[in-house]
Amino acid sequence: MKKLAFVINVFRESCFHSGGEKLFYELVSRSIQYGHMVDLYCSTYLGDKNILKNRLNKLTLLGSPKDFKYPRKIEAFYEKIKTITQKENYDFVISENISPPLDIGIIQGHSFLHYRDNAGNPFSKLLYSLVKSGHIKAQKQWLSHPYQKIAVPSEILKNELIRNFGICGEKFLVIHPGVDAPEEILSEKKTNNPFVFGISAPSFGKKGGYIFLKALSILKNKGYDFKSRLIYPKFRKNPRLQFLVKYYGLAEKVEFLSYQQDMTEFYSSVDCIVMPSVIETFGMVALESMIRRKPVIIGSFCGASEIITDAENGFVFDMSKQSHKNLAEKMEIFLHGNADYEKISEKAYRTALDYSWENFYKKFKENLIE
Repeated sequence: MKKLAFVINVFRESCFHSGGEKLFYELVSRSIQYGHMVDLYCSTYLGDKNILKNRLNKLTLLGSPKDFKYPRKIEAFYEKIKTITQKENYDFVISENISPPLDIGIIQGHSFLHYRDNAGNPFSKLLYSLVKSGHIKAQKQWLSHPYQKIAVPSEILKNELIRNFGICGEKFLVIHPGVDAPEEILSEKKTNNPFVFGISAPSFGKKGGYIFLKALSILKNKGYDFKSRLIYPKFRKNPRLQFLVKYYGLAEKVEFLSYQQDMTEFYSSVDCIVMPSVIETFGMVALESMIRRKPVIIGSFCGASEIITDAENGFVFDMSKQSHKNLAEKMEIFLHGNADYEKISEKAYRTALDYSWENFYKKFKENLIE
């Protein structure tokens, strides 16, 4: 039995706001399940049923969630944690995302340097550098003395951190996230006529929403019959997007959806999930779709592309140039009937089964805490 400390800003037991929150929950829950003594340090513990609270060895609440917007307050939070954990004689202290290093880091998001480099034109990059100068400086300082080991969800994130901070590659362990299998496995047969593409794009630009619209425009101009469903709650507050939908003539082809607390209906209503993300260290939507036998079309910037073999268990398209045209070509394969939908769907499902949370935790345990 190991004595473990987990450190996170906001810890949730359910209703996860991101794949990262779900991943950290699985780490804590399964560490307890495997018999380890687990202490949790966070600013906030959210859970209506307190599923884990009574199973923890100790819960320590420090600081405020809003403090994590400011580098100095993050450093103060971690200094408190460091003082406490040094007295506890933990085998491992596991913290989440880029922060002052304690021991093992579970980094799931890109650095501010990466966001700056992908901010767009030179003026946008300069503006981003000015606005985020404090955060950029802090992350450079934190990662100059990196963690004992760093777990990341993709080679894409690993390579970014090596490139921007010069961290030795041997420090990293790449563990692709897991997925929960639904109680009822849906049929792999296509259920919609016309074919329906789906995309979850709460951050419309970063998730490749505009690339998706341009690809739809190409398909429409070629005369294909299709529909699309887009999760983007702020559609009515985005005049540029409303203009583009009219300009491309997509009003009858596109349906915008509000925030989906439960994604089950969304997955069942589409035939294929599209992920043209400009910035995406993995993309849990891919696995959630595949475990429901829904194939995916994923851009090369998305970490989930690493589990896809093109034209076998899904499709991968090049994001480096003319991304919308490359995406449209992959979408056209389904519309033209050149793909064996049932066969690809089944292989997508079989792939997702290999990425269970149990397999994720076993790799974490064997490579990091044993």
